[in-house]
Amino acid sequence: MKHSLKSRYRILMICLLTLLLLESLLLLISLNRAHSLPLLVKDLQTIIIVFVFILFIYIVVIFNYIPYRMKKSYQDIAAIIEDISHGNYAIEINEEKFVHDPEQFKLVHSITKMLNIVQRFDAAKAEKIYEHHQRLQQLINLLPQWVIIATVNGDVAYCNDSIRRKYNNITEMVNLNELIFKNSFDDKIFSSINEALRFGNNLYDVNVADPVTAEAAFINGSIIRNQKGLSTGGVFVISSISNAK
Repeated sequence: MKHSLKSRYRILMICLLTLLLLESLLLLISLNRAHSLPLLVKDLQTIIIVFVFILFIYIVVIFNYIPYRMKKSYQDIAAIIEDISHGNYAIEINEEKFVHDPEQFKLVHSITKMLNIVQRFDAAKAEKIYEHHQRLQQLINLLPQWVIIATVNGDVAYCNDSIRRKYNNITEMVNLNELIFKNSFDDKIFSSINEALRFGNNLYDVNVADPVTAEAAFINGSIIRNQKGLSTGGVFVISSISNAK
């Protein structure tokens, strides 16, 4: 059975006291059995020198052993905390490795309970975020306008069902800059969006008209920026009016 660090420390101290008692006992025996002063002095010197050497070695061992055992005993806990500090909350902790040390086990058990709470909170938060995302997505899908969300380099992050029905080649897997359209009207619409993304400009009721079919589209778009104010993409709403004059 493995001993805890505290119990090992107590064992080492008991061994040290035992050595001191043994030295005292040998000194008393030498004093009682001494027949001459020179022989007594010699015996006392021998006992003292031997035990001073033994105690010196023992103290050096204790001085190095205790920090070594403390460092080794907490390496696994340090590794667990290191994983948690990097955001890895899904780690599995084997508490049985720490059963031999009550203090370590208590600490690890507290960390395990904390992780379980964090994991449940993250799961609940992820579920709520997913539900909220679904609500917004379904709401946008019900709009008759075309809605498209794209990154600054033209990658489509989201497009609603209205624009999918009109342009079946537009999905979350394409880049707006790579699309090729058959007529100039569609090309002008997405050229306006690409230009807004490229220069980071909002669009307000930009009118794109097709002189052939008399169809018109009004584009409104808002650029998304990060905390530094740099453009990361944009959200665009396109209203199409057929037979516009």
